[in-house]
Amino acid sequence: MRRPPPARRRGAGRHRDRSPCRGERAEPDGRGVIDTAIARLERAIGRAARGLVGRRHVVELVHLALVAREHLLLIGPPGTGKSAAVRACAAGTGARCFEYLIGRFTEPAELFGPLDLEALRAGKLRPDISGMLPEAEFAFLDEVFLGSTAILNALLGVLNERRYRRGHFDTAVPLRCCVGASNALPEDPGLAAFADRFLVTAFVDPLADTDLEALLAGDPVASVEPGDGEAPLTLAEIDALAEAAARVDLAPVRPAYAQVVRKLRARGVRLSDRRVVRGQSLVAAAALIAGRTAAEEADLWPVIHLVQDRIAQDEARDLLRVELGAVASPVLPAAAKAAGYGPAARAADLAREGDALAASAPDDRTAPAFEAWLVRAESFLVQIDAAFGAEERPPALAAARDALLTRCRAPVAGVTPA
Repeated sequence: MRRPPPARRRGAGRHRDRSPCRGERAEPDGRGVIDTAIARLERAIGRAARGLVGRRHVVELVHLALVAREHLLLIGPPGTGKSAAVRACAAGTGARCFEYLIGRFTEPAELFGPLDLEALRAGKLRPDISGMLPEAEFAFLDEVFLGSTAILNALLGVLNERRYRRGHFDTAVPLRCCVGASNALPEDPGLAAFADRFLVTAFVDPLADTDLEALLAGDPVASVEPGDGEAPLTLAEIDALAEAAARVDLAPVRPAYAQVVRKLRARGVRLSDRRVVRGQSLVAAAALIAGRTAAEEADLWPVIHLVQDRIAQDEARDLLRVELGAVASPVLPAAAKAAGYGPAARAADLAREGDALAASAPDDRTAPAFEAWLVRAESFLVQIDAAFGAEERPPALAAARDALLTRCRAPVAGVTPA
């Protein structure tokens, strides 16, 4: 990505052209080519996720969106690794990339290019888009909802139609995928049409306390530098996968897909007809990446990310636990699991972790090791209580919580409690 000028270091556009085959289009010349591209995609995901503790599912979703040629919206508080995950994905592709941090005073020219002075001298009014968003094949727009009306209106055409228009200037945009990031979904109803252009929505939470040791021991640059000598995934390979995904047979799974949409709408989840229709591209991409030429019910998991509301997404996971019970992906396992990870599955995981933590308590309560364990146990109890109230806890989780609490309060040997 192009380095910004010193005066605009925080928010300037950056452009990178890594592709040795810029402009190439892959021809579907056999299953062997697709299988090779899938294997390369899997290795690219592994390299990008290296060093990103608890963020592999985000990396997998970015690559799913690339293959489906759709856009992804990441919602989460600052410092949760959203930007790091997207940059790691960008570093592993051969696409021309553009990144920008949008602010309330960002001018359209900072994204789409200033006026072309040479053309202006010739009496023509057109922008110079060199190295800017209209030339990007992969884009990352941070704080995307802070853009002005002029920016958001221009982005609508870029995201939905893959065209950039400015006055009489009109050009096709080679954008495969745009990732937008924000701390929260906007409350302004006027932004709903713009947010709807992002077909995939993922909510990114801070890491659980159980992952702190892995986070602290991680290498913050490992995810940016592949380190294994393999060339980045090329745009030609991404395009080959996208074209193959468009040929995936969706007929076997269409009735199940329609039933899932009916159940969500019956629960009050708002899904526009456009999102429902275009959501099939995600199912097709998931099937292709899993090595299938015809979609199965195991490929329905991306439907969860059509829901653009945090609470509704969690409720959808639980509502669709039967339909999503068989979800699986050998290449995108973390994303598939997270999509089907409803309250029931979370409670089961917490119960298992609680039982294991209780069993690992040191016998000597006076030892420093017990004090360290006690901090972890108390933090884990807070995590359980935050996820499930007293009346919402399944029996297994309630039993695990009680056992852990008992271990925390057990008296020291030889000491009579006051």
